[in-house]
Amino acid sequence: MIISLIANKGGVGKTTLCLLLHEAIRLGGRSVAVRDLDNIQRSATKALDRFGGTRETPGRAYEYLLVDTPPSLASPATASAAGLADLILIPTSPSPVDLWEAEAAVQYARRKKPQAAVRLVLNRVKAGTLLSGTIDDNLEAGAPACAARIADRQSFQHLLVAGWTALDPKAQKEGLALRDEIIGLAAR
Repeated sequence: MIISLIANKGGVGKTTLCLLLHEAIRLGGRSVAVRDLDNIQRSATKALDRFGGTRETPGRAYEYLLVDTPPSLASPATASAAGLADLILIPTSPSPVDLWEAEAAVQYARRKKPQAAVRLVLNRVKAGTLLSGTIDDNLEAGAPACAARIADRQSFQHLLVAGWTALDPKAQKEGLALRDEIIGLAAR
């Protein structure tokens, strides 16, 4: 299964979510690799090299190939990633501005690959805030959101340096919940 992470802007957590899924899927004993198409920042590649993650080897088959993209829907790399995907994940924060941008990404994904499943992933959610309390009211992106939501935790930044073991237990639980939901989508 090819899972592409796309967004119309930076800072919504595409790379961090890509690496979180990589680690959670790997922990489950499945073969997984990352294709880093963000040729300017290469953040996924740098992180994978630091903690011993798996970059895609051309010609090798994986159960799950995660594709990280640049922060732009205008990028040819994003178009390529969307066109290859079986599942397109669109990370977004609960900020209304990010949710509005997610609408453009959902429409883009549906144009590029109509048969792909498209899901929003709510990221950087802070419990007990006005924004977290109004997420469902502000979801207008036309794509279902994953039930698993990722909290705003410093621990997720530690993942970029040391992999899964750097996550606190709550972050690990959120990562596993997202993985299980994604794997469930793949089974359909």
